[in-house]
Amino acid sequence: MKKFKKFILPAVVVLMGAGAAFATNAAKVSDSSSEDGYYFDNTTDQCEMKRSDCSHTGIIACTWVDNNKTSHDLYELSGTSCVRLLFEPEQ
Repeated sequence: MKKFKKFILPAVVVLMGAGAAFATNAAKVSDSSSEDGYYFDNTTDQCEMKRSDCSHTGIIACTWVDNNKTSHDLYELSGTSCVRLLFEPEQ
C-alpha cells in the first residue's frame, strides 16, 4: 500500500499539471483578438490604419481596397513601421 501511495501522488500531480497546460493553451488560442491592419502610405510616409478585424494567423492576406479599386495588403504596426503581414480572420 505504501508503494501505491508513493506512485499515486506524483502521478496525480503530473496529470493535473498537464491538464492545466492544455487548458491555458486553449484559452490563449480562443483569446485571439482582432488586430488593426495598417497600410504604408507613400504620399505621407506613414502607416495608416485601414481595418480593425485582421488576424495574426490565416492563409489569405488581410487587404484594403482604395478609391481606385486597388487592393493593398495590411500589416501590423510596430513602432512607426508596418512590417508584419496580417491575415483575414478565420471563421
